[in-house]
Amino acid sequence: MTIDRDRKAPGGDAHQPGRDYERALNPALHGCETFDFAPDDLPDLRERLRACPAFSVHAPLPTPPQYPGRAVTSFLLDPDLVKRQASLDMLHQTIGVAGRWGAKHVVVHFGGVHSDGLSEEEVTRLVEDTAAELCARAGACGVPLHIEYAAYNPRFARPEDLLRTITRYPDLYVCLDVGHLRIGAQMLGIDEWEALRILAPHTRSMHLWTTRGRDDVRRYHHVPVHPSLTAEDGWIDIPRALEQVLAYNPDCAIVFEPNHLYNPDRDWQAEGMDWVRQLVG
Repeated sequence: MTIDRDRKAPGGDAHQPGRDYERALNPALHGCETFDFAPDDLPDLRERLRACPAFSVHAPLPTPPQYPGRAVTSFLLDPDLVKRQASLDMLHQTIGVAGRWGAKHVVVHFGGVHSDGLSEEEVTRLVEDTAAELCARAGACGVPLHIEYAAYNPRFARPEDLLRTITRYPDLYVCLDVGHLRIGAQMLGIDEWEALRILAPHTRSMHLWTTRGRDDVRRYHHVPVHPSLTAEDGWIDIPRALEQVLAYNPDCAIVFEPNHLYNPDRDWQAEGMDWVRQLVG
């Protein structure tokens, strides 16, 4: 399938923002996953979530009004102490909300973009101290924490880096975002299926979208999964990824992360979601 952003992206028109609740309530096989709401919006969101059979939370929730970057940007391993503390404070609040509301789990971004200026010893200590602090908070609030794999910080990029972290703490697991896995493998020059093999046994949630590579991400961001976007044409092999993860954890939470650069056509996106339901069985 050919995507032409200047005409029509698959399933929708470019540059048409969705309504806030559509953009921040991602559909999932278990219900939905929510993120990025202002503090004043939480009461209304809580009522809306009562209609979901189950839900998970993707940090931030709520989004601090003075957060020093994009809402989903992590500064946990950043050299700037003020930014690091802002990320920690936000995650403490998010985990608390998720625990009080009864979320199935919380997804967090961990590595961020860079740790420039920090020594290897400093980065290692930050990883260990931060993971221990977040794990303690998650345990106290009774909600598992899923760290989303991404390779954008070269100091915390390889699958083994994440694996060393989560295997030390009982309430930490992997959220496998198949799009970030593809981009990370391309950035690192590693085999994405070997990376998936390493992470799959510890994966408890997946984010599904598809891409052929970084050029697609720059143009379209997240392309919704659809059976017409095949591995033979360079797209992510969604059936293979699901098969390998579900072999270890059949109850893995499946979340769809559609494109927010345009409004996905509802029928086209629904076809992709139905296809995944059939694959999962």
